[in-house]
Amino acid sequence: MGILDKLGTLFSRSPKKRPAKKSARTAVGKCPDGELSVDMQCKPKGRKKAGQFTSAPVDESALGFSISIKTDGASKRNAIRVQVDNLTVFIPRLNKTLEAADISATGLGFRFLKPRVKGGAKIQMDILIDGNREVEGVTCKVMRHEQGVVGCAFIDLDRAQEDAISRIVLLGQKQQAERKTARKDQDFKLPD
Repeated sequence: MGILDKLGTLFSRSPKKRPAKKSARTAVGKCPDGELSVDMQCKPKGRKKAGQFTSAPVDESALGFSISIKTDGASKRNAIRVQVDNLTVFIPRLNKTLEAADISATGLGFRFLKPRVKGGAKIQMDILIDGNREVEGVTCKVMRHEQGVVGCAFIDLDRAQEDAISRIVLLGQKQQAERKTARKDQDFKLPD
């Protein structure tokens, strides 16, 4: 029967027991207060940790150029503000047409001295150029009222309103470029 037992173990269908892989070494010891403590020491993997990387500021003189960005017009609105000729807003609540100071893709500023408009107030307005309504029913949230200018942020614009405001901003950018070119032409002098 000894031979049959040996053959049975060789051809048995039960899985063979394999020793478990050891991934960490442990050391068990007793603390002074009587509790057991386990100290695990992991084996290092094949990769080594990279050293800490630090970066110094770029030396612009070594590059041969520098980059500076003017942020004066976009500081409060996070978008470039432009002035558009003959841009006004009509506010039905006040039943007044007021001059717009500037406009951007995210908001509008209009001139209004008194009474003071509280920040956070929502205003419905129409935007006009040369007396023609370009955008109707724009909802704005008052962000500030400083030095006679009420700064508003557009909220809940539909697609048609967004497109119309983008056209107005583009028109303002074209006008701004024309004013800049005219100023350069005026200041241009021929060399003697």
